[in-house]
Amino acid sequence: MKELFNDFKFTPKIVISIIFTIFFANYIASLLFSGKNSLDTYGDLISNKVQLEEEIKRLQSENASLQKDYFELKNLEPEQ
Repeated sequence: MKELFNDFKFTPKIVISIIFTIFFANYIASLLFSGKNSLDTYGDLISNKVQLEEEIKRLQSENASLQKDYFELKNLEPEQ
């Protein structure tokens, strides 16, 4: 077993690159889960989109009803 470790020597370059890789992976993971473009933000945007689409449908329905009332009232006025 000692022969295996003796053949593979840890040089400072390898140690530094391993440490750099660990910190870089941690940085990327933190951006992914808590950054400006994170998964939480994406989920919030999806739920906000659904709420806005429901609001659009409600307002379109209300607008159609109000337009119907308007045109009915407009036809009741005498022409000049």
